[in-house]
Amino acid sequence: MNKATAHLSYEEAATLLPCVAVTAWNALTGNGAGLQPGDTVVVQGSVGVSLFALQFAKALSARVVATTSGPAKAARLRDLGADEVVDHSATPDWAAEVRTLTGGRGADRIVDVAGLLHESVRAIALAGTIACVGFVGKAAVPLDAGALFASGVTVRTVAVGSRAQFTAMNAFIETHGLRPVIDRVFPFEAAVDAYRHDATGAPFGKVVVSHSYASPPAPTGA
Repeated sequence: MNKATAHLSYEEAATLLPCVAVTAWNALTGNGAGLQPGDTVVVQGSVGVSLFALQFAKALSARVVATTSGPAKAARLRDLGADEVVDHSATPDWAAEVRTLTGGRGADRIVDVAGLLHESVRAIALAGTIACVGFVGKAAVPLDAGALFASGVTVRTVAVGSRAQFTAMNAFIETHGLRPVIDRVFPFEAAVDAYRHDATGAPFGKVVVSHSYASPPAPTGA
């Protein structure tokens, strides 16, 4: 099987490039206008779509504000290139903080993976774009029609992307030498442990189950 991009390992290429990566690419480039250098992009958390969106946005010369919970993840997001990080465990009103960080203007684009559209609308710049790529839980907060109208925002629902977008994204990844973020690789015989690890919500990046990864040998007795 040929990998989509030659510089990636098989584990890196297996991090759902045709799913979460192309979703992030579509969220940033797929509405015709596309992301412009100097635009401010907000990405939420450290899930796969958000981490890909952060890397893509930085490579497209955007300013990235990431939201997360806790100083450890905040530090890793900065290491990935985030210009600003809002720790919502310490600053719950992340939308107001985005306004502050942008001098009151707001973000040009928000990749919303949590379904917090009512908050994203508060953080968006006039005539900005919110890409809604998912939601957490079943509860939905109604949008304020007045706030929606006043913002001039474009809200796009984004589910994966087209073959043309996938091809363009792979070329972009290879040109810029981007690498997916992998939290941990498990051997195939430890697949159950991999799913349990992923279910904790603690991973930063993708959890990979590899058919070729060999477990370290068990320590021998003295």
